[in-house]
Amino acid sequence: MSVTLAIVTMAALGGCSDAGEEPSVEPTSTASEAVEPVDTDAALGKVQGRLDTAAAQSVVTEVTAVVDSWIDGGLGGDYPRTDFGDGFSGFTEDARALAEKRSAVLTNADLGADLGEVELVERVVRVDVAAPKGRPVGATARVRVRLVLDGDRTDVVSGRLLLTPTAEGWQVFGFDLARGQEGA
Repeated sequence: MSVTLAIVTMAALGGCSDAGEEPSVEPTSTASEAVEPVDTDAALGKVQGRLDTAAAQSVVTEVTAVVDSWIDGGLGGDYPRTDFGDGFSGFTEDARALAEKRSAVLTNADLGADLGEVELVERVVRVDVAAPKGRPVGATARVRVRLVLDGDRTDVVSGRLLLTPTAEGWQVFGFDLARGQEGA
């Protein structure tokens, strides 16, 4: 499934995010400061349809767990390393195949063998939910992840992961992510 098809599919489900919106966050510590591991700042974004508070919180919790799995498996972890396959455990088969082709954006695969340390210094997730008739049928996780590589380079991965509920739980079926160096 292509990213474009995934986005069109999400739009058909009720399109729950504005493509121009990214999570707004306050600046955090700089790369030169000692950094403690950070928890994911997860919250409910927009809801299309009606969803009670308990159901909305359940979706946020479940979707954030999938996003955290990608962040920890694809960007975090011990270094040096060359295996990043665990980062896509919450992806559908088609999304996983596409993500593996875009591993330079979604993981540290291109750099992992040469890295000594990666610190995740910011993890922000805003979950928009499509819930026609009170039933969640899709979610968009707007994400921003800042990571410091070997203490001297800060990368930012941001964009959207598109998720659908399946028999195995929420899974990523598409994404629109970008990666860049902070201050470059």
